[in-house]
Amino acid sequence: MKLIRLLIFTAVLSGCGNLPIYGELEVAGHDTLPEAGRQISVTTWNVGYGALGAGADFIADGGSHMRALDSDAITLAVAEIGQQVDHFDAQFLLFQELANDSILTRNVSVQAEVARNLTDYSSVYWEDLGVLAPKPYDISHGMGVYARTGTDVTHAYALPQEPGFFFLTVKRYYAAIVAEVPIQSTDRKWILMNIHLSAFDDEADVRRAQVEAVFDFAETEYAKGNYVVLGGDWNMRISDTEFAHTTAEKDLFWIYDFPHDLLPAGWRFGVDERTPTVRTLHKPYVEGENYTTIIDGFAYSPNVRLNRITTTNLKFENSDHHPVTAEFSVR
Repeated sequence: MKLIRLLIFTAVLSGCGNLPIYGELEVAGHDTLPEAGRQISVTTWNVGYGALGAGADFIADGGSHMRALDSDAITLAVAEIGQQVDHFDAQFLLFQELANDSILTRNVSVQAEVARNLTDYSSVYWEDLGVLAPKPYDISHGMGVYARTGTDVTHAYALPQEPGFFFLTVKRYYAAIVAEVPIQSTDRKWILMNIHLSAFDDEADVRRAQVEAVFDFAETEYAKGNYVVLGGDWNMRISDTEFAHTTAEKDLFWIYDFPHDLLPAGWRFGVDERTPTVRTLHKPYVEGENYTTIIDGFAYSPNVRLNRITTTNLKFENSDHHPVTAEFSVR
């Protein structure tokens, strides 16, 4: 959730600034997969790098810990995340905060566990953290796209960046991970975009610039006749649905509404208003006390129909986000 909840002691790491790779990404896994049809299903989930389950708080969100969970708790959470993704039946899976083994996760790899349970998918991974440090102080953290149909190409499209560093030596980079998916018996494509926007930027200025960039790209693809779906962690409220809570206003400093004036004409958001998708980390999770809201979901172009959308309520047991699954079809 939000910007990366990094550990303050990373400030002592020796250097920072390994640059992200934008452009075409390497696809792992299956070389040949069936072509997509005129209907697809997509799940998005910020897995909280396996360390932000119900028992966690985090200092950047007003909590008191930098790593609230011990290695046994993270190991169990990652195993349960793996079991959960094994039950997903979507053709495309969009992950945020998909960490590898490093100091951030007490050397437990979320990515490896997810991949172990998704052997019938191809995958791409994009590292979104710039940290240059020797083991055991390195950090590996990023975004993933898993596909059960063929893709033409998947690439990282650069978004506006935050100035400066996070915790002195750590740099967070931003991109939309774009998968071009050919549709059987047509020259059109599904364009799937996995996004994870900024969070702690002043007045949400960076987020607003990122939204503009995302939809500029999406509108270009729509103008080509393609069918565009944007999914992920928007880090802004995409629904005004209210859920009961007792959280103080001071712990809601990162909450901003999505700027609907930037949503192009005819584009819509898909939201399951029955279930929140994120919770605050100012304290361990207690239902009815932590603030919860909807910041994860999908936007889609005017030539796409939303058939259904469901948020899976996991009680924030192993992540501070819930997975959201939607089915789309061509209009």
